[in-house]
Amino acid sequence: MVAAVISLVSATTIYAAAGWYQVNTNSGNPVNLRAAATTSGNIVTAVPSGQNVYVRCYVRGETVTGKYGTSNIWNRAFYNDKWGFISDTYVKTGSDGPVVPLC
Repeated sequence: MVAAVISLVSATTIYAAAGWYQVNTNSGNPVNLRAAATTSGNIVTAVPSGQNVYVRCYVRGETVTGKYGTSNIWNRAFYNDKWGFISDTYVKTGSDGPVVPLC
């Protein structure tokens, strides 16, 4: 029974709850919150470096290189009364993988 529970836990991805995460850049420039998970998506708003965004879920999109590495993870995020997508490479989540469920 214990082996079955351990097997189930190791096969299941456990995510942190949706929450607030800090946006950071190497340059100090803002990061664009976009309508789609791509750098060509319409800009919804700009998030200044050092500000927090509320991350609800994630999608896979265009691969981007940012302050925290290279990834195709885009977080569905809320900032300044607007929802959009922000590359995970600019969000300090403490993980190279998703920290919230798939959207």
